[in-house]
Amino acid sequence: MFETYLRDKKRIYRSFWTEEKARAMLEFDALVYRRDLDGMKIVAILEYKKSVLLFHRFDVQRDHPRYLRGITLKAYKEIGLI
Repeated sequence: MFETYLRDKKRIYRSFWTEEKARAMLEFDALVYRRDLDGMKIVAILEYKKSVLLFHRFDVQRDHPRYLRGITLKAYKEIGLI
């Protein structure tokens, strides 16, 4: 089971669960590309069977390794989702 969600230090927001890999990637992309969260200490997380596969930080610059906007396709390939 895949899960995507937003998280700050205390709470989880906008959780989504699915068995479909493609749907999980679409949902994760939808979170990563939310510009209204830029600068906030929030992360977008993609999990599979309760293990974190990817996470995107909204409070870091583009050159940070945890900034995935614009490179999610590459990240999916690196972890074997596509």
